[in-house]
Amino acid sequence: MSSPLFNETPSFFRASLVQAFLLGLLLLVLGILLWHNFTQSPQKPAVGVQVAATPAPPVKDIPKVSLKPKSGSVRVYASRAKIKLDLPAEIIKDDNQQVIESTQVKSDDHRQTITTVINADTGETQTLVRRDPLPWLAWDYRGSIGAYAGLKNGEPAVRVEAKQNLIQLKAVHVGVVASLDQRTSGQQDYFVGVGAEYRW
Repeated sequence: MSSPLFNETPSFFRASLVQAFLLGLLLLVLGILLWHNFTQSPQKPAVGVQVAATPAPPVKDIPKVSLKPKSGSVRVYASRAKIKLDLPAEIIKDDNQQVIESTQVKSDDHRQTITTVINADTGETQTLVRRDPLPWLAWDYRGSIGAYAGLKNGEPAVRVEAKQNLIQLKAVHVGVVASLDQRTSGQQDYFVGVGAEYRW
């Protein structure tokens, strides 16, 4: 049963209360999601620095065993490969450490699993790259901010836009976006909202 006081309130005022409540609820949920995104996002390695790779999840708990090639020997790149790859100084100076395989993969929404295998008979090695399927549900920590100059309704304007992804559902990325348009006439337009985008 609704309150008589609420029923006597003008309809536009009631609509404003509902909108304010929904906006407050939306901001609360977004705040929690953004807090989780910024506090729980994994540390990224520094650009241009060689770091030891962590084992892929399917094999991280499987112990390694000793293997000696039956014939032949393990083939490695000549020592200058360590310099070309800009490996750490302690690896370059150590003749016992040699490069078996090295590869590069392009940045992609898909994770990629890189596996090096060795032929136990010949000692030949081969590196395989698998483009893993997109996750059904995962946190998405990427964001962006940019500034653009152009026309808005025929007037020169500058737009500042910020995006923060929150979750990923296969190829759909759900996040928040905010933009501010500053026109030369002094008028400002802004937009803040939640949405989803499909990436290919």
